[in-house]
Amino acid sequence: MSTVQTTISPEPTDAPFETRDFYLACYLKCQGYELIALRPEHGRKVFVFRDTSKRPGDVLAFFSDAATVPPLAFSTTIKDMKGLLHNA
Repeated sequence: MSTVQTTISPEPTDAPFETRDFYLACYLKCQGYELIALRPEHGRKVFVFRDTSKRPGDVLAFFSDAATVPPLAFSTTIKDMKGLLHNA
């Protein structure tokens, strides 16, 4: 008897997801979301991600303090994203 394990990846949606929240953007990046653009808006930057169907749950987990990411990965991502902000 064999067992087959299937991994279902979230389907991207047509519209991208945008946020101005720096730490949410870092969290989403740690969760594997693809950053597709960083655009200026009124003197600030907007992080634009390829959206997936699981994104609402991930955002809720972040804001309800139920999210977990490896601390060193989050720290490294913060440094990388700050680099993007200052060099864009």
